[in-house]
Amino acid sequence: MDLSDSALKPAILSLCLARIGEDRNDRRVSEHAMKLYGTALKEMSRALQDSKRIQTDEILAAGKLMSRYEMFHGSTAPGLQARGSNWQSHVRGAIRLMELRGALARANRDHRQLFVDTRCAAILTAIVSRKPNSFTAPQWQTLPLEAGPKDLSETMYDILALLPALFERFDSLQDCRDGTRAHDGRLKLFHRCYTIDLALNKWYAFLSSSSPKPLPSAIRPAAKVSNASRDNTLFLFEDSDLSLGVIITFYWAICNLLHSLMRTLFAAIQLNGGGELPARLPEHVNPIRSAASIAQSVEYFIRPEMGILGPELFAFPLGVVLLYFRASTEPGAEEEQRRLGESVAKMSDIGPSLEAFLTSLQAASGPDVHSSSAKDVLGERARTWYPEPACGTCEIGDQVLGVDELL
Repeated sequence: MDLSDSALKPAILSLCLARIGEDRNDRRVSEHAMKLYGTALKEMSRALQDSKRIQTDEILAAGKLMSRYEMFHGSTAPGLQARGSNWQSHVRGAIRLMELRGALARANRDHRQLFVDTRCAAILTAIVSRKPNSFTAPQWQTLPLEAGPKDLSETMYDILALLPALFERFDSLQDCRDGTRAHDGRLKLFHRCYTIDLALNKWYAFLSSSSPKPLPSAIRPAAKVSNASRDNTLFLFEDSDLSLGVIITFYWAICNLLHSLMRTLFAAIQLNGGGELPARLPEHVNPIRSAASIAQSVEYFIRPEMGILGPELFAFPLGVVLLYFRASTEPGAEEEQRRLGESVAKMSDIGPSLEAFLTSLQAASGPDVHSSSAKDVLGERARTWYPEPACGTCEIGDQVLGVDELL
């Protein structure tokens, strides 16, 4: 890769200088970083007019760095949506570039990591908007054999890519005025969620069996987490386990989103006459556990030695848990939310900046957001992601369901 590329070089320098400017509280350095970022934007626009240049890794890498700049040092323009909207624009641009590459993006080993990173960002964009996009389509789940077999992170992204369609269908059912149609739709959606949960369990079992050491277990619900136990389990991963930490916290985030949806559907179906459902949900379908596990992982990812890489890789799980604890009425959720806020505040300027970005992203992604304050935006979006069940009973037991009971 040519680091002197006219778009990539200013993108690299802008990100580095922005970090230095904030660390030193040097406004002149930060302003110079903004100018370099503007230069990178102009060069990117020129590159998009060149059919050969847009096929290069340098342009794709420049776009990735510019999206990272928006995440941590983004727009200060009025309105909460600016940073999130700018980040989404970079991701959409990367999606388009990857689509133009087609099979080459997946087949060539040299391009593969760029493809995987771009696909992950595209899927996360689809999740935040609660609607599928081109990179959640089945054709992007296959890799030609010459690229080699998928690793566990790539297969996890395949599962992650199934979630936006679930949220889109749930939202449409919420607006459905035909009671019978809505009830039948919720039953089918619950069955689909259950099938995906089976795939997720199978993925985790494979990860566990292939790991050379025991995986960190999901901690107890927040209501049972004492200060002492928090201190003892603060770092669920060893210093060398960054890749494992990323993949496990992503897994917990998927569990939280999927299991919350399953519980909401289960309660609504029961309230409206039931159907082909078990008496109770499996015990593992309990989102407070995955949320508490993510919350206890915060300080591992935000240590100074992680730079901005740790917080960037942790952004998706952190965004999930911020919304969950804002909406949850589970015992201990309010206290866990307070502790989570304290952990984020310890991240110096990175923590508040990352939280501001995640709030901006929610504001830019939801047509139902009308508030002007960050706190109210998170509250409104939290109610979209985690609506209160239609009835108060959603029992969880130790019953293990067989797929034949549902399908």
